[in-house]
Amino acid sequence: MLKYFGTDGIRGVVNNNLNFFLAYNVGKSLAIYIKKHKKSPSVIIGKDTRISGDLLTYAVACGLSDYGVDSKIIGIVPTGCVSYLSSKLDVGAGVMITASHNAPNMNGIKLINNLGYKFCTNDEKEIEKYIDGNYKPTANKGKIIESSNLVEKYVNFLCKEVGCDLKGINIAVDTAYGSNYLLAEKVFKKLNANVVIINNQPKGEMINVNCGALNVNKLKYEVMLHQCEFGFAFDGDADRLIVVLKDGRVLNGDDILFVLGGYMLNNNKLNSLTVVGTIMTNKGTEESFKKLGVNLVRTDVGDRNVIEKMMQNNYVLGGESSGHICVSSLNTTCDALLNALFLLKIVITENIDLSELLLHLTKVKQTTVNVKVTDEFRHGFDVNLKLKKDIAHIQKHYQDMRIVVRPSGTESVIRIMVEGDESMAKEVIEKIKTLLVTV
Repeated sequence: MLKYFGTDGIRGVVNNNLNFFLAYNVGKSLAIYIKKHKKSPSVIIGKDTRISGDLLTYAVACGLSDYGVDSKIIGIVPTGCVSYLSSKLDVGAGVMITASHNAPNMNGIKLINNLGYKFCTNDEKEIEKYIDGNYKPTANKGKIIESSNLVEKYVNFLCKEVGCDLKGINIAVDTAYGSNYLLAEKVFKKLNANVVIINNQPKGEMINVNCGALNVNKLKYEVMLHQCEFGFAFDGDADRLIVVLKDGRVLNGDDILFVLGGYMLNNNKLNSLTVVGTIMTNKGTEESFKKLGVNLVRTDVGDRNVIEKMMQNNYVLGGESSGHICVSSLNTTCDALLNALFLLKIVITENIDLSELLLHLTKVKQTTVNVKVTDEFRHGFDVNLKLKKDIAHIQKHYQDMRIVVRPSGTESVIRIMVEGDESMAKEVIEKIKTLLVTV
């Protein structure tokens, strides 16, 4: 693990391990990086609705300004918007202030390059070197420019390039009090959909709390109450998508991946007959793809890992069970609103019955728990050889089960996932929990 960056940027509890000074130093370091690599001296900065968003936005902007780089502040937007604009405008990078699906007291900083992709590990290492270094501010200061008008470019892209006419379609949307609180309704209505929208106020103190992609119970209720054809749930920065069908069935990332993969296969758009998943992707999803003649390759957890694998091999589709889905022909990142529009377009134009299509997807029972541990234990997990040996011993004893034990990249927890018989899975989990230093 790096000192500041985790699996998805910098993440922390505000005024604890994430504060104004760290954010300022990230801005400073990004400015130094941009100048060293001769990028355009301008950065787009977006944020979610968290109450610490302004503090961190302007801290990063001050760091950029002090070292001669302009900031274009575009306000509350999804991560997909920052990625899209970073790739289309003459800027050196993009910054998204968000802790994504995490709790309201947390926040984070995602760095996006001028091609629209998240910074790779090597770039993050370079940024960390500058964070801890002593560099003199420049004489010429960058400007901090209010630029919310740029967001309309993203809205137009979604409507014209991805969406289709949704007249007569009833949709329920849960924006989780997050980044899509305003744009989701605007886009769906612009495409003529009938929209029921919940949790759509910019209440950063409520972001992700028992709502959105992390908890779809209220959305299911709204779908059934209003007889909607679809329900779409987003997380805090709207990079995760969970779907609810009209009968109340919930589709996670594996289900969505299977639907999109099947469509691309049937339309000769699936390069190398391969999709990308992670170590958490259900084994049943892999086997169901195999029956279609499609290979599923796995990466470590994290949408950045999925997208890097896609880029390395020119794959066009990848995703995670959590709802991160990337369609490389449409955007450079996981964009939940874009993916919802793409799914609707496929279903409508191809006249697809999702319930019937999903009969071909058979999943294995998956049991997952999160075990709270000390931050020190989490950071030392990957080099704890004795622990690895003890876990391997348990895995050897339960060879019919697929077992994944990994540290979270954003929280002080160890995640345990076991596939197979539920009672046996619980037995495995209890044995692994005894090996962990809990809090």
